[in-house]
Amino acid sequence: MTTRHFIIATAGHVDHGKSALVKALTAPIPIVCQEEKKRRITIDLGFAALERNRANGDKIHAGIVAVPGHEDFVRQP
Repeated sequence: MTTRHFIIATAGHVDHGKSALVKALTAPIPIVCQEEKKRRITIDLGFAALERNRANGDKIHAGIVAVPGHEDFVRQP
């Protein structure tokens, strides 16, 4: 039995379904703070985990990072 590890990042324009995709894959939505819930957009990084078992017994473990989709929330040092 083998476990494969992945990191998946979602990035894109506001309201294009990044958080909906993560929710469909993992159940919990990666929005955590009250302001994000109120505005229904990702302001800060969100994290979720995805674990699946393949038919052959192998396991897949993916860490998912949801990033803000609006230029006002993407900061470059």
